[in-house]
Amino acid sequence: MSEQAIAGLLEDSLDGGFADELPHQIRTLSAGNPMLANALVDDYRESDRAGHAVVGNAYARAVYAFLDRPDTQLLEVTAALAVLGGHGGPEQIAKLSGVHPQAVTTLLDALGHAGLLVDGGFRHPRATSAVLDSLSPAARSRLHASAAELEHLHASSATDVAKHLVAAGERPPGWSVPVLRQAADQAVDANDVEFATQALELALTASDDVREQLSIRQAIVGSSWRVNPSAAASYVPSLREAAQAGSLDQDGCFALMRHALWNGDKKTFVRAHEVLTGSPEPVDPQTEAELNLAYEWHFGPAAVRPDEGGPGIQPRSAPWNQTAGTLKQAWRRGGDDATNASAERILQNCRLGDTSLEALATAITALTLGGKSESAERWCARFALEARQRSAVTWQAVFEALRAGIMLQRGEVTAASERARASLTLLGEGNWGVSISHPLAIMLYADIAAGAFDDAARTLRIPVPDAAFETMGGLRYLRARGHFHLATNRPLAAVSDFQRCQQLMRKWDSIAATPVPWRSDLAEANLQLGNIEVARDLAKQQIKLSMDSDPYACGLALRVLAFASGPTEDSRLLGRAAKAFQDSGNQLELNRTLKALARFQTLGQEKRPNAVRPGQIPEQKSLPARQSPAPSKALDHTRTADAVVPAGTSMALREQPEPGDTSVLSEAELRVAQLAVRGYTNREISSRLFVTVSTVEQHLTRAYRKLGIRGRRALADELRQRHPSLHGEEQEFRLGLKVQAS
Repeated sequence: MSEQAIAGLLEDSLDGGFADELPHQIRTLSAGNPMLANALVDDYRESDRAGHAVVGNAYARAVYAFLDRPDTQLLEVTAALAVLGGHGGPEQIAKLSGVHPQAVTTLLDALGHAGLLVDGGFRHPRATSAVLDSLSPAARSRLHASAAELEHLHASSATDVAKHLVAAGERPPGWSVPVLRQAADQAVDANDVEFATQALELALTASDDVREQLSIRQAIVGSSWRVNPSAAASYVPSLREAAQAGSLDQDGCFALMRHALWNGDKKTFVRAHEVLTGSPEPVDPQTEAELNLAYEWHFGPAAVRPDEGGPGIQPRSAPWNQTAGTLKQAWRRGGDDATNASAERILQNCRLGDTSLEALATAITALTLGGKSESAERWCARFALEARQRSAVTWQAVFEALRAGIMLQRGEVTAASERARASLTLLGEGNWGVSISHPLAIMLYADIAAGAFDDAARTLRIPVPDAAFETMGGLRYLRARGHFHLATNRPLAAVSDFQRCQQLMRKWDSIAATPVPWRSDLAEANLQLGNIEVARDLAKQQIKLSMDSDPYACGLALRVLAFASGPTEDSRLLGRAAKAFQDSGNQLELNRTLKALARFQTLGQEKRPNAVRPGQIPEQKSLPARQSPAPSKALDHTRTADAVVPAGTSMALREQPEPGDTSVLSEAELRVAQLAVRGYTNREISSRLFVTVSTVEQHLTRAYRKLGIRGRRALADELRQRHPSLHGEEQEFRLGLKVQAS
C-alpha cells in the first residue's frame, strides 16, 4: 500500500481529520503490508489520536495471524529470532529452531519483503513481544536454555549468555556458574544490581561445591543490600558460621560486616572484623578507616574496651586513620575547624560505596555540627543523585534522610517532614533495619514542631527493631519520642526515654556532650513535673559541659534555666540561649526562643498566669487531638509549632499560631517592621533579632502584602494608624527588640 492508499484508508475509517504525517508513519511501520497497515489504523482509532501512529494490540494480533500458517515454519523461525534478540544469523536460528538453514534463509527473506523484518531483526519491538507471547512458558524456557548453550559455544559475552539463563528460569548446567558470576560482576559495575542478584541466585542453584556456594552467598549479600537489604537475610547464616570458624575470606567479611551494621548485630560485626584483620591479606588503610567510622556511626562514639573487641585502631601516623580519628571527635566535643577539615577530606576522597556509606554520613553530620550545614546539604544532594544514577536505593534513602535532618535544623519543618517520609518510602519500612530510627526521629521532631501530634502518634506505631535501641540512631529516636511525650504532657514517659538516652551515652562515653543533650532534656522534663531545683542543676551541668563545644545543647539548657528562673534572670538567659542557637545554626530552636523571649518581655513575671513556684507540681491536662497542618511550598519560619514549654510554667509562654486576620501583623512581622521603620537594614535587623536575612525579607514581604503597601516608605504611616500604641522605648522592649542588650 502506498501512502496515498493508507491516507484513503484513514479517511474511510476515521470520523475526523488526521495529521498529514500519519500516513507516512503507518507506511513506515507496516512497509505497506495491508494486514499490518489496517491493524495500525485500528490502533490509532482506539487511541487518543494525538497525531502520531500507535503500535498496539491490533498490530500484535495481526503479526501473530500473519505468522500462524500451518503450512510453513514461520512461527518456529520467528520464535528463535525473537529469543536471540536479533543477534543470531540464519545458522544460529536454524540450530535453535530445528529448521533447515536453507529454509530459514528463504523464510527470513519472505518476512523482510512482508514488512516484518528490517536489517535482520523485527521492525518493531511489539512484533517481538507478540511472537514470544504466543509461546507457552515451558517452550519459551527451553528456547532460552538452548540459546544460552548456543551462545556459550559461540563465545558470546557472559552477559548475553546469562540473560538467556536468567530468562529460562531453570537450574542451569554446571558450566554456567563462572559465566553467571562474571556476568554478575559486570552488572554490578554497570549498576544493574537487580540483574546481578538474579544471576548469582541462579549460579547458587547450579553449584555443587560447598566453598563455591559460600562465595556466591557472600556475593549475593553484598550486591542485594544496595536495593533490598532484607533479601540478603537468608544467605547470612552460612557466612556467620564461616566467620565463627575463621574461614571467611576478605570479601565475605566485608559482606557480613555490611549486613551486621545494618541490622545492629555488633557481635557478628566484631567477629568478622577479627577474621578480617587476622587474615594474611592486609586490609587497605582507607577501608579500615571507613569501617572504623561505620562502627561508631552505628554502635556509638567510644573507644572499644579490650574485653569487647571491635575495629582495631591503626597507628596514628597512617593518614587515613589520622583523618578518621579527628573526624570522630565530633561525637565527643562537637564540630570545630579540625573536624570540618577532616570531614571535607573524607567527602572529597571517599568514593561512594558499600564500605564508605557511613563514613560519608559521619562527615556530613560533622559538618552540620561544625556550623557548615550548607556544605553538608550540598554533599547530601550530590551523593543522593549519584546513588539514584547507580540504582543504589539504600544509599539514596540514607542521604535523603540526612538532608531532611538538615532542613529541620534550618526550620523548614514541612519540607523536612516530606523528605524524611519520602526516604522511608523509597527503601520501604522492612528494608531499613536499625537505620529506620534515623528518618523516624526526623519525622517525629517535624510533627512535634508542626503541632501534628496525630501524625507523630502514627509515626510511633511504625515498628523499630529491638537492636536499634543499642545504636546511635536508636538514641536519637528515643530522644525524639521523649520530646513527643513532653509536648503531649506526659513528662514521666519522657523521663523514661531520656534516662535510657543517659544510660546509652554513659555506656559509650561518660562525659561526651554530644550526640544528644540528655541533661537538658531531663531538666525540661523535671521542670514540667515541678522539680525546679533538679531542673536547674541538670541545666547547669549541661551548660558547663557544652559551653565551649556544643552551642545547641548549651542553648537548650539556657532556655530551661530561664523558664526555671525569676523575672530578673529569664530574659537575660533567653537572650543567651538565642545567641547559642544562632551560633549553632539551628533556626528552628532560635525561632522558638525568640518568641518565648518576646512574651517574657511583654508580660512581667507578676502578671504571668499559672506560674510555677518552687515545690509546686502543675496540674497535668491531656491535650486535645490536633490534625496535621496542610503542607505549604514556602515555609513561614515564624509559624513553627509551640516550644516545648513545661506545662504549668506559663501558658502565656506557649506559642500560638498567627491570627487568621490578614490585616493584623504577626509578632515576628511587627518586630521586623518596627526596626525597618527606624532605618535598620535587613542585615542589621537580622543581627538584632538573631534570624537570617532571608527570614527578614520574608517577614517584610508578608507585612507589605497584609498592609496593602509597596515598600518601606509607606510602612511608618500604616503602623501608626494600625498600631498607635507601639512607639517609644517601652514598646521596643515589649516587642523583644533588645535581645542583644540582654
